[in-house]
Amino acid sequence: MTFAKEEVYGMRIDPRCKKLNELNDRYHMRFRQLAKQYLEDICGEAKYPEPLCYGDYLLLYEVGANGRKTAHMADISKSLGINPSTATRRVNRLLADGLVTKAAAPNDDRCYDLGMTEQGQALLDRMDEMLYAAVQYVYEPITDEEMQTVYHYLEKCIGQLNKLIEKNEK
Repeated sequence: MTFAKEEVYGMRIDPRCKKLNELNDRYHMRFRQLAKQYLEDICGEAKYPEPLCYGDYLLLYEVGANGRKTAHMADISKSLGINPSTATRRVNRLLADGLVTKAAAPNDDRCYDLGMTEQGQALLDRMDEMLYAAVQYVYEPITDEEMQTVYHYLEKCIGQLNKLIEKNEK
């Protein structure tokens, strides 16, 4: 079966790929919108001066990732793809709200270790609970067979992305 191709940035793009990419973008945009609404609800209940934005949530999530106690600021800014000065401003906001702690790194006083407070962990736990419930709701109407197709598709996509990453690292 042949598909019409269109020229984009000098590359031939299969319209099926373009459609899948657009659907994926729409899915993630709506998911971020839902996360933002949940954050506004949680922050309103906690009476924060202003709601956390989705970027704040990602930063907080990164600090608390894998249950680690501390995280280096440079690592967080790199992993989120944001400028270190932006990360610093956002961390200062999280500090003011009592969601993270910040201390000079033991080996390098130019670096800081970030940690989660109980309040920050509670916010992450609540968001996880709400977002997992939302994901479960989204996938409720999907049959087991359809879900297996989704798993298979995503595993193939991840494999291809891994190949590209490995190729670009060389």
